[in-house]
Order: sequence, then structure tokens, then C-alpha cells
Amino acid sequence: MLKGAILGASFGVVTVTTRGDTDSRPMFAMDRRGVFEREVNQAVTDGRADFAVHSMKDVPNTMAPGLVLACVPERADPYDTMVCRPGLDTGEWFVVGTSSLRRAAQARLAFPKCEVRPIRGNVDTRISKVGDTFDAIILARAGLGRLGLDIDAVDLPRDTFIPSPGQGALALVCRNDDQNMVSLLHTIQDARARAEAEAERALSRILESGCRFPVAACAEHDGHTIRMRAAAYASGGGAIHAECSGTDPVSVGEEAGHTLLESGAASFALKWRQDMEGWR
Repeated sequence: MLKGAILGASFGVVTVTTRGDTDSRPMFAMDRRGVFEREVNQAVTDGRADFAVHSMKDVPNTMAPGLVLACVPERADPYDTMVCRPGLDTGEWFVVGTSSLRRAAQARLAFPKCEVRPIRGNVDTRISKVGDTFDAIILARAGLGRLGLDIDAVDLPRDTFIPSPGQGALALVCRNDDQNMVSLLHTIQDARARAEAEAERALSRILESGCRFPVAACAEHDGHTIRMRAAAYASGGGAIHAECSGTDPVSVGEEAGHTLLESGAASFALKWRQDMEGWR
């Protein structure tokens, strides 16, 4: 995107290995805060890199000192898809792979006979296990699209599989005192994607959600009004929902978060965290 926006620009890539890359436990067994983000941002803070590119859903709600979320480019499809073995009947017993508590909770509601098992690894590794260890796996549509993978997949219902806050969006982070870089990154900012991200991050701040408490939220901006659908899932099954709209993204996200809290999300979070203690 930046190469297209700035003629003659050239970029080098700094490769960073994060804790999320090396820890083989399921995502819900880790404290997710910064697990895919901290080491990458440290390279920016240290001056080894001028900016970092993250999946928005991996970026904590509070930025590290000295850094700023400078840009949110155009957002990819935020919803989920399922890669299945041929002939799979989702009305019967089958094994589905995901390390996302949110996807696990949604799958159990949508497919009462399924068995959810954790799966890790890059997208190609996970896909290779379909038909062997797993009958199906759930992935983000955006991930398949960005990798250019042309495989048979079933797009999951949007009303049932509301995505994680920030899914499909990218976050470009740089030092807040590097105004030249802030201005450069801002050239590919997408106003609608930024508004949607701000709404979903506001909801996450209110709920203090993360990998060990499954929350879903998807905001859609039409250029004037932002509409959000959100949900929180109970560890024993079931969910609570909220729908809010308005013109200020942060206010919409906060309203949705408070609505979920008033409906019992805090007790959901406590129960999930108690259940997850054994995975530490």
C-alpha cells in the first residue's frame, strides 16, 4: 500500500520472533496481552524498525509508552470461514480445530454435536491437518485472502460467528515522536476502518476482554453512522448480545460494552478465568 502511495519508496523487513510464535500452548492458555506484539513493538522502540504492522486483534488496548497507533488501512473481510474434509455433515459428530475461545463457543452453539480441539501452527500447517486429525478448522477469511490461498471453504453465518474485535483490520504502529513516519503512514489510513477499529477497541477496554474471555464484536461504518453487533459467551454455553449505533465510534463501543456488562458479562468473564486456571 505504501509503495503505491509514495512513488520511489523502498522498504526493508525486520524479522522478529514473538512469544506467540514459540509458545505451543493453545492461545487461551496464555496471557494474550502482547503475545504477538510486544517483541515487534520493541524493535520500533529501539529504532531497529521504523514502524510495525500487526493484526489489529493482537494489539492491546493500551499502547506501550512512546508508541502510537498511527494508521488503520482498508479493512479486509472480518468474518470467519471453515475448511472441511469432503462430505462433512455438520449435523453429525465431527472434530473441529481452533484455539480461539470465541470460535469454540460459537461452534458449540452452531453445531451441538461437534467436538472442539485446540490447534496451533501457521495457516498451511492447520489446513494440512484437515481430513487427518480434524474434520474441519475455523479460520479468518482475511488470513486466507492475504495469503492468496484458493481453497474450498464454507463461509460461516455472520449472525452466528460474529468476529473478534479488530479481526480483518491491520494496525500500523510507530514512535509518537517520529512525525514524518506518522504522516507517511497516515497516507494509507482508511477512515471507515479506523472508526470500526476504535469502536471495537472501546468495547474491549470496557470488558477487559482477551484470549481467556470470549467476546465478539463487529462494527460497520457507512460513512456517517457506525453500527455494532457484539456478544459475550458463557463457558457452559449460551451467549448475551448487544446492538448499538451512533456517530461517535468510541461511544458506540462503550455503550455496547456496558450493555453486555449489565446483562451479565462480568460473571461470564470470572467463570472463564476460573476454568482456565488449570491451563497456566
